[in-house]
Amino acid sequence: MLKFPGQGRLYIVVDALDECPPWNVSGRPSAREEVLELIKEVVGLNLPNVHLCVASRPEIDIKKFFEPLKPLETSLHDEVGQKEDVAKYIESAVHSYSKTKGWNGEETKLIIDTLSDDANGM
Repeated sequence: MLKFPGQGRLYIVVDALDECPPWNVSGRPSAREEVLELIKEVVGLNLPNVHLCVASRPEIDIKKFFEPLKPLETSLHDEVGQKEDVAKYIESAVHSYSKTKGWNGEETKLIIDTLSDDANGM
């Protein structure tokens, strides 16, 4: 289907690849391994009309898989302002949550700082 003559541009977006389990206890390939294999096949077709975007945290197995494609990689993980944006979102969410209304400023700041740091820019 991807090679169909006259096929227009095709955009494939894979979001949150890191949220696919990286293991499978049954001995079969994990969901993540299956998705990575499919991505490998699509990239291997080298079709000019097919565009692929994969969004994921940079976990070790995923980084290793995409290493050969480095020229095509764009990392937003360390972009300027990203951590601040995450912190602002978390702060807004904490302040709008009804159960945090009675918390003092120090408790609220600790929660916001902890969640922001643990979010690791995501």
